[in-house]
Amino acid sequence: MAGLIIIMIGLIFSTIDIPVYTIATYPKYTILHNVDGMGEVIQEYVAVNMMGSELKLDVFSDLFAYLLIFIGVCMLLKYNIKFVKVFIPLFATAFLYVFMKGLPFWYEGKQLIVYGLAVSAALVAAEILMEYFLVYTIAQTTSDLPNQRDTVLMKFGWIGSVLCRGFLYFIVLVGLERWIINIYIVVQIGFMAFCLHRMFRCRQYLKKQEK
Repeated sequence: MAGLIIIMIGLIFSTIDIPVYTIATYPKYTILHNVDGMGEVIQEYVAVNMMGSELKLDVFSDLFAYLLIFIGVCMLLKYNIKFVKVFIPLFATAFLYVFMKGLPFWYEGKQLIVYGLAVSAALVAAEILMEYFLVYTIAQTTSDLPNQRDTVLMKFGWIGSVLCRGFLYFIVLVGLERWIINIYIVVQIGFMAFCLHRMFRCRQYLKKQEK
């Protein structure tokens, strides 16, 4: 049961992003002109809207979130060995997160834009896959008949969060107004909060799986 609570805290940390401290300033990106297959608009989308000009520290650290999820999953393996499927996308997510933050220091020009697009898309995919294995394995492990309604609603909340995250990826990339982005962030947090509320209700059925 404690493992489930730790995972929930990890998911809260990974969902809420509040950057407050600037650790370092990225090297200034210069828009490239007349480069085949690399328009000026897409350069601005990636370099300015997605990566920004600074490396910032979040109040709710994503790396700490991944560590909590790792600890929680290790604790839940005794209930269902299928939780081991979470590890590969979890490690990939942590690696891609760090790699994405360091890209502007290591690459420039066309390489930075190409790697920025590729790594950011891979990061979103890896995080979604990690959460998919996590949420659906919890649902499977707590699938006692009286709890089936909560497992279905937990999946519904997570799917809503994923859809919002997909929209967020594109609207941040194209640099829409901040208030539009904030609306999607709030809705995504709401869906994840609903998912976690139903996940918490599943805790007593997870305990029944223990021998």
